[in-house]
Amino acid sequence: MERKVCRGRQKIEMKLVESKEARYVTFSKRKQSLFRQANELSTSTGKDVGVLLVSPSGKPYSYGSTSIENIIDKFLVWELNNPQVVDQPDVRKSYVFQAFNDLCNESQVLNKEEESKKRRYRVLYPGSEIPPDKNRLEQLIALKLRLDKIKKEAKNNILAERSKFDLNVVSDPDEGESSETH
Repeated sequence: MERKVCRGRQKIEMKLVESKEARYVTFSKRKQSLFRQANELSTSTGKDVGVLLVSPSGKPYSYGSTSIENIIDKFLVWELNNPQVVDQPDVRKSYVFQAFNDLCNESQVLNKEEESKKRRYRVLYPGSEIPPDKNRLEQLIALKLRLDKIKKEAKNNILAERSKFDLNVVSDPDEGESSETH
């Protein structure tokens, strides 16, 4: 009886999966694997681990050994306490992250103010419906426009990063071409 010849486990070349359906399947499989590995890392080290993903269809996914919000808060606190590290070009490519953090903080402040206004209204006018706040709508539109601008800048930074190349890698024009005859 002949043995079946197998190629065994092989390393998969990292490149964009061309088929949209295959890309969705690959995302789902790799997402589960990534979350499992994050869980193993958290369990073996006892540290907080968080992973944020957005699917090809735009649906967000997250894993956190504790709540993802706590992990993000810890990261932001660390970032504030270590500005010299964050300002290094290899750690921080652009100001997009800072702009996004500022937008998140401003949004949280506005949400707290809105909640406070609603509580005061409920106390002053119990049983009545809270009227819509026209200023709140304008604030939300302004935040949305700023977020769109940040997303556009982040996309431009990613495209610029992909288009960079190292001039030291370009071969010498004489290399490989010899004027001597062999």
